[in-house]
Amino acid sequence: MMTLSSAEKDLLGRSFQWKWNIDEKLFYSEPLLKIIFGPENSGSVRFRLLVDLLDANQATYFKKNIETSISSQDVVTSHLVFTIANVRYLVEVTIYSSTLKLVAGSMLFKRLLPSKQEEASILKKLFYQSSRLLFVCDDNNQILMVNQMLVEYLGYEEYEVVGQNISAFIHDKNNVFQEYLFNCEANGTWDGELFFHHKDGSYVAFKANILHYSESNKGTQLNIFQLSKLDFIFSDIVEYSQQKPNWDWNNKVDFFDSLSDMRALRSHQESLVVFVIDTYFHSSKNSISPRWLLGQSLPKLKGFQHIVKLGLLNDEQICGAFISSKLVKTIHNDLAEIFNLLLEENQLQLEHKIQCHIGVSIDGVDAKNNEQVLSNALQALTTSSVGFSYINEHKVKYFNPKINIINNRKLKLESALKSCLEHEQIYVVYQPIINLKTLKIDKVEALARFNINTTVHHSIQELIALAEENDWINLIDKKVLLTAINELPDLATLLGNENLGLSINRSMINRSKNRFTLDDTVTLINSTGIDPRRITIELTESAVCNDNQSILDDIKHITDNDIVLAIDDFGSGYTSFTDLSVLPLNLIKINKFITDDIVKDKQKRLMVKMFTQFIHSMGGEIVIEGVEGKEVLKALVEMGVNYVQGYIFSKPLSLMEHCNTVNDINAIIDKLQLKLLVSDMKKIPTVTDFLMPAPPHVEPDDRIEMFIDMFESSDMIMVLSNSQCVGYISQNDVNAAVSPYVNTNAETKHDRLTMTKRAHQIYIPVEYTCYTDYSVESLLKHFCLYPQSVMVVTGKTGIFLGAITIEQVKGHLFKMIQK
Repeated sequence: MMTLSSAEKDLLGRSFQWKWNIDEKLFYSEPLLKIIFGPENSGSVRFRLLVDLLDANQATYFKKNIETSISSQDVVTSHLVFTIANVRYLVEVTIYSSTLKLVAGSMLFKRLLPSKQEEASILKKLFYQSSRLLFVCDDNNQILMVNQMLVEYLGYEEYEVVGQNISAFIHDKNNVFQEYLFNCEANGTWDGELFFHHKDGSYVAFKANILHYSESNKGTQLNIFQLSKLDFIFSDIVEYSQQKPNWDWNNKVDFFDSLSDMRALRSHQESLVVFVIDTYFHSSKNSISPRWLLGQSLPKLKGFQHIVKLGLLNDEQICGAFISSKLVKTIHNDLAEIFNLLLEENQLQLEHKIQCHIGVSIDGVDAKNNEQVLSNALQALTTSSVGFSYINEHKVKYFNPKINIINNRKLKLESALKSCLEHEQIYVVYQPIINLKTLKIDKVEALARFNINTTVHHSIQELIALAEENDWINLIDKKVLLTAINELPDLATLLGNENLGLSINRSMINRSKNRFTLDDTVTLINSTGIDPRRITIELTESAVCNDNQSILDDIKHITDNDIVLAIDDFGSGYTSFTDLSVLPLNLIKINKFITDDIVKDKQKRLMVKMFTQFIHSMGGEIVIEGVEGKEVLKALVEMGVNYVQGYIFSKPLSLMEHCNTVNDINAIIDKLQLKLLVSDMKKIPTVTDFLMPAPPHVEPDDRIEMFIDMFESSDMIMVLSNSQCVGYISQNDVNAAVSPYVNTNAETKHDRLTMTKRAHQIYIPVEYTCYTDYSVESLLKHFCLYPQSVMVVTGKTGIFLGAITIEQVKGHLFKMIQK
């Protein structure tokens, strides 16, 4: 093979013809190959040897170009990097002829490239000498590297920051830095403003770009901070924010006084126009920097042809007013001139431009007083996403009275709901969920209701949506959970079911801001002492079928604590069958909008039936909500649905309103002849019909002395690890492991020690497993061959659902023969 010293002389600037015989897998190019592999080379090598001179990405690129040439019959030219004798060449590779058997082309060695070591050295030098301040942090935001700009911008030496958490150097007044990082990790990047502590105690403003780098196969995760110092000095901004010397007003009261003065100065041919501004700078809304910049530009407004004033409505938001003509076109042109005066010249000095959203209202046209004109401008601002126009890059929205009616209603309802929550005027109602096999109340769903003081017509769904929008939903969820668990014993007595289950909803809207998480919900349930198996947590599809690992961990935490997990409003469009097959789900709740027309709509009926069969095959159960008619109910029974919930049996009622619920439901069952309907349905046995009554279970490390008493109520104990069955223990297995002298007069210390053996030391490992879709015929064949075995039934994800022995099979078959 050629040497490093001869590489440049022999290859650089030369072009070589080549051919690749696909059938022979040989690459031909005699002059090139003799230079690379030595004069003894015959002029051909295995094509693999040539590809080995490229890195993996380049090799893939080369092969794709060959495929493109074969399929298109076009000439394909590309640049590849070959490493020969430790020298890296940029090579122009042309493919000018190609068939399924022979590919031909040329290679022009155009120039030398830096070696990997030289490349790393160059990159490292560029990093340290960059004119930006750069930080490289690990996934815990511990600083790993920083460049030379650190001393110039922040005054620290490298050794003073490496190993520290970068948050210690960030001025995070509003506690939003973690949210920025959360968004960065979710989206891969984040742009905005960050303020860093200088070593002398002052603050420095930076335009920041954070890049989240992840290399999953190596477990590498980095956050790379690129910081460009902003043109203005933060200390000036702080001083400005304290003194605010240039504004025409600094609060709403003074603003209204100025409006009254301006109203007196306008003529009958003129309009008074009010506008409110939201600024956006480096992805930050209404930050200090744009306010400081606009404040510096106020003197320029003296050059405007009419009276124009600008001030602060509150600590963050800018508003203004000007006198113009009554023509809309003139008003818009005047507004454009005002913003040109305020921003045009200054924008040229900034690397990133300030953008404004502007809401406009015209006094006397769409408003009669100060409060109205301001409210209308704000309303126009909040609806600026539609029906807007542009002034340069700024969005402008003029007030629309129709939207105002909608917004006023929403504001009134929002205010009433807020007052309701502040005064804890929340109560809980419960809707029964009926088991279609037993026609008994198995559980109830707890729902929030509000004693809200308003004349505005509204629905419960609208109030919940408002609570989610305003981040009040956590307070509601927690209140419902605590009330429902507290009332469950009395409710169980009223409904005649001492093991009555309770289903509660948990909203995952705005999860990054939530204080009451799923993990907190589980902790709270466990703290009440209630059997967690009686509790069902309902999550919407959008929450469950989410790639957010934190939510998936929380979901696993629910099922690990024996709490039932349900998907609510199934079928709203998020879930795929793949999602369902990997999630530890117990219940699927299908909304009435899907099932309403199943009697007449064949397609819907087939869809619900398919859902039901699929969920059953996964070891889950189906609940249908909003059932109101007998025909729908009959269709659901025929499909094998497990539970129904709806007005056909009971509307949601408070605790004391459920005094007669059992009698009322029994009367409905008799009236509709549901017992006959259920018994008349063709009984098709499934594997789940053969399951032994829920056997007790232990963990692999549990000692015999901890579970020996369980055999008083069961012949078998299952050994579970992470909800999966790894083995089972019979009384005989315990007897074989424990000394017969235990608890007798002859007991010794050694005998007693046999009681401390662990479950994993004595259990029989699981040998036979099946899913719930295993046919009964196959089950019977199995026990004919292996009568002494235990069949463990699992969901598709391996979660333990139950066990079957030959005794269960014989007992069930005997009952079937009797019927």
